[in-house]
Amino acid sequence: MAKKVLIIDDSVTQLSSLKIFFRRAGYEVEVAQNGVDGFVKVYKTAPDLIICDVLMPHLGGYQLCRLLKSNPETKQIPIIMLTVLDKKLDKFWASQSGANRFIQKDSDFQNIIQISDETIREFPVFQRYKDLLKTYDFDEEGIIFQINKILDDALMKSTITNEFRNLTDYTADDKITAEKIFKILSTIIEYDAACIYFHSPDNARKKRLIFDTQNCKLKEDVFLDIWRQILPDCVDDFEIETTKGKNSDNIIENTDEFQSRKEFDFYYENNLIGKVCFYSVQNIEWNKLKFMPTAKSELDLYLRLKFLYTKTCYLSITDELTKLYTRRHLESVLGQEFERAKRYGTIISVAMADIDNFKAVNDTYGHQAGDYVLREVSHIFTDTLRKTDFVYRYGGEEICILMPETCINNVIMPLERIRKNIENRDFVYNDSKINVTISIGATTYSKDMRLPSDLIEKSDMALYKAKKSGKNKVVVEDE
Repeated sequence: MAKKVLIIDDSVTQLSSLKIFFRRAGYEVEVAQNGVDGFVKVYKTAPDLIICDVLMPHLGGYQLCRLLKSNPETKQIPIIMLTVLDKKLDKFWASQSGANRFIQKDSDFQNIIQISDETIREFPVFQRYKDLLKTYDFDEEGIIFQINKILDDALMKSTITNEFRNLTDYTADDKITAEKIFKILSTIIEYDAACIYFHSPDNARKKRLIFDTQNCKLKEDVFLDIWRQILPDCVDDFEIETTKGKNSDNIIENTDEFQSRKEFDFYYENNLIGKVCFYSVQNIEWNKLKFMPTAKSELDLYLRLKFLYTKTCYLSITDELTKLYTRRHLESVLGQEFERAKRYGTIISVAMADIDNFKAVNDTYGHQAGDYVLREVSHIFTDTLRKTDFVYRYGGEEICILMPETCINNVIMPLERIRKNIENRDFVYNDSKINVTISIGATTYSKDMRLPSDLIEKSDMALYKAKKSGKNKVVVEDE
């Protein structure tokens, strides 16, 4: 069966010449002299190939090509553009149009036929696709409606894409990012409540679920139930926040009041990087929402960028060996907490810890064994302390602990627990058992302190006393 080509060109001369040569080559030929007429004939004739001039009145070649390639009903039909491509702007629009091939207008006709044959073989249009295309029937008003619908959809998708791309300015702030995302999603998706979770590579951070309540208010138990649904493996040590939603009298007291729910999980390199979940009191077929795929695709891309940004920030403040925070990060956080204690009278305690006889470990078992001990000791610190405490590698085998909102009496118990855990732990490296103990000195903020470094100095003095008095103990430096 002869392949069908649709030639669209406003030049009668060019159209006639192409028509003759394609017929001689064994093609069935259909023609149109403008973009709108060509658009209609795509539906009526279901061609195997479209050859389209770039410069045409009313609906240009690039516009027509983009229109056809954006429409699922016509996007499988290959398109060859006839163009001069002598300007940078021409090349840009050609690349954006979605055309399958580009041919210089002054090309030899045999070359055009050869490229057409190759294009049809590479991008075949199956008969069932053609048969379905011909079932669409619309009059002149319907044509304009169809064109406007496709253009409107393309504009909407482009707008959604641009809105998500603009989120990069807010990546560092989870709550503002969530508010911006919900603002975009609420314009294209009907929901009563939604929540979003951003995964952080920093395990010391509390996991946080941020909610947007569009047309309802949620009881506290509902927040907790949703948390258990979204992150069932994390039922402790989390926090819930809500964005600035609308005021509503519709109070949701139980998750059973939601008739439909849609959850999206986002992964990067097989690791969960985020979740988004929508809830509605109406029964909604989420998968049939027109712009849901576009929103999901853009959200997936953005969450990847956000995760990589967060990971980069985390690595910049994290010691590579121990995975503890760096001394540089300590200086920043300690300064903030010190000023807060000074201004508002809050409590802050600091502890300095040092592995006893660590040089002997390196000299006896080697530096790799020393690295092993340092890693394991660091893990004991982070596993024993609260998520609200900060643990830093201060230098060498020294570890600093920053404990906000903790008085000196409440510091001793967890530090003593760490000391015992290390003392009782079997450290084995290359079949060699290594005895490890640690000395710890601690202090708390007092009003006579003038600088954040005073806290470090006092805890260092307490550590010195612990070392001098026999090691493997906790000493508190107080007034």
